[in-house]
Amino acid sequence: MAMAQTGHLMQGVGAVNMSMGGAATAQPLDISGAMQWNPAALSVFDGTKLKFDIGAFFSSPEVYSTLAFPDGSVFSGSTEDDRGTSPMPALAIAWGKEDSKHTFGVSAFGVSGFGVTFPENLNYPADMLGNPNPNFDPTAPTNPINWPQYAGGFGHVESDYMLLQIGFTWAYNFSDKFSIGLQPTFNYASLSLEPNPLAVPTTMGYPKGDDSAVGFGGQVGLFYDSLKGIKLGASYKTTQSFSEFDFGNGDTFQMDYPAVFSVGLGYSKGIVDFALDYRYVDYEGTEGFKQSGWTQFGTVQGFGWENISIVSAGLQLKAIDRLPLRFGYTYSSNPINEELAFFSVPATAIIAHAFQFGLSYEFTDNFKLDAVYHYGMSDGKTEGLLLNPMMAGAGNPLGAIPGSNVAYDMTTSMIMVGLNFNLGGKDTDKDGVKDKDDLCPEVAGLEEFQGCPDSDSDGIQDSQDKCPNEPGLTEFNGCPDSDGDGFPDKEDMCPDVAGLEQFNGCPDTDGDGVMDSKDQCPNEAGPVENKGCPVVDSDGDGVADKDDQCPNIAGLAENYGCPIVTPAVQKEITDLARAIYFKTGQDSFTDETKIRLEGIDKILTEFTTSKFVVEGHTDSTGSDKINQELSQKRADAVMNYLIDNGFPAENIKAVGYGSSKPIGDNNTSKGRQANRRVEIFATK
Repeated sequence: MAMAQTGHLMQGVGAVNMSMGGAATAQPLDISGAMQWNPAALSVFDGTKLKFDIGAFFSSPEVYSTLAFPDGSVFSGSTEDDRGTSPMPALAIAWGKEDSKHTFGVSAFGVSGFGVTFPENLNYPADMLGNPNPNFDPTAPTNPINWPQYAGGFGHVESDYMLLQIGFTWAYNFSDKFSIGLQPTFNYASLSLEPNPLAVPTTMGYPKGDDSAVGFGGQVGLFYDSLKGIKLGASYKTTQSFSEFDFGNGDTFQMDYPAVFSVGLGYSKGIVDFALDYRYVDYEGTEGFKQSGWTQFGTVQGFGWENISIVSAGLQLKAIDRLPLRFGYTYSSNPINEELAFFSVPATAIIAHAFQFGLSYEFTDNFKLDAVYHYGMSDGKTEGLLLNPMMAGAGNPLGAIPGSNVAYDMTTSMIMVGLNFNLGGKDTDKDGVKDKDDLCPEVAGLEEFQGCPDSDSDGIQDSQDKCPNEPGLTEFNGCPDSDGDGFPDKEDMCPDVAGLEQFNGCPDTDGDGVMDSKDQCPNEAGPVENKGCPVVDSDGDGVADKDDQCPNIAGLAENYGCPIVTPAVQKEITDLARAIYFKTGQDSFTDETKIRLEGIDKILTEFTTSKFVVEGHTDSTGSDKINQELSQKRADAVMNYLIDNGFPAENIKAVGYGSSKPIGDNNTSKGRQANRRVEIFATK
């Protein structure tokens, strides 16, 4: 027995599809949802699959009415449905081979229905002939629409409509991404009404009526899977054309199933499956629904329903192993026109908002138990005026009763369970994902990656992982960043030490702009031109020690940081040197000479990088040979003294000139004394 949800259409079939809010046009999670909403989507399944669902559906509609009499009395009340629980079965089977482009299916679903049971209310004031009711209690509840027919009401109102649809589905894969589907459908419907306003009333009112009818139609669908998560689907189910219900005495009524156009969007990634469907239901072009009003015989011509839109959405989360959870929502607009609300009292099951929660438990790869809980509610009351064919006329074609009102609303709840059997389907790599759904059918993988592997278990499948054998990060396409500096190891020149972008991941510890590997002083900041070392100028002469040939003696830059012998210094040296005296005819110093030698040595310690020459000179007394030898010995004596006191030997030499360079007159005693001398000069 099917109970209406959206118009008189079921929002979904089976526990899985119902738990997704009925959305399946582009997200086929089970064979039932695929065959109901898009036959092309059946192409995603292979092997043999069998699904059986049974649900317990409970609705609680309530009808309200108000009737005003000419004498000013007003009667108003409500009646609750006491129908109870209705069963809701669904059966589907599908089969296909992994290496075949064809998939076939057979389904038997209750796809449409409505039903109410409003008990008769015998607390009425008088019958249609004006005879008062001796048992009328004005203090007790009363509801005019459920007064007996002889008192102007409908009495006991009971309806049962059920449509069983059998579909034969064929889906064909044009490619891995695109498929089409066709589905001829055969239908059986039963309708029971008490009273039956579709039949000509008698003097006792409307009779009871029930009959069955058969119909046929079809559905065509398209399905596209991008294989990157996005899925698209569209389907068109034609009007299901039925034979007439025959209630006897020439009373017949044709009620077809409306055409339904569906489009859907699906998205699957990792543990998430999302589905969104939009449906458009054409009631206004359907026999039994497009007609409205009374015939000349007082029978109802049709429900007069308007076209409706339906939005279904569902979310499946697979975070728990073998226990996917589903959440669904369905919205439906109301097909019942306000002025025609009276005609739909037997079909009040209009649910605007429906909420679902479902789950599955996968006992094995071949057996799964599904379950869903549904709760639905009207979006307020559907209401209009009470109608009476006896009052219909040119100015009041529907026979509206002034000052009257009829309204109804309802809530629904349902629990459904299903058994899902997987009887086949090839799984070459034994990873639990069938080859038809496996993007990597020959390599064992994970379900969240549609059967493709994640070798390093970093949450990125190998095909999208640039470092498939090393756990890495999403922002680096699966490659690691061992030092956490924002550079993947394969691009990091220093992968084990956090570094900077300008140095391709290498560090600059002292922050001087020179990477450590090229910094001769990595822990001391220094300029690039000094190779990262700080500039040291020990003698403060403006020449860095590294370039200063005299780092501890202030000098001049043009002389490599060393001091230059100025004329004043040279004069000081010359004066001291000329005051060096030797013992007569010898190269040994006199006692008073020591202080002059010390003075010269002190001066030269500041010029150790300069070159000097020590010249020895004599007067003309004696032979030239003796003078030459003596002058050389005396020059050597001074040079050796200076060397012994620390002056670099390589920067000083001694030359004897004998009497060849006099500075005085050798013919005088004073001149000869001046010529007996030592000279020390700085040389280049």
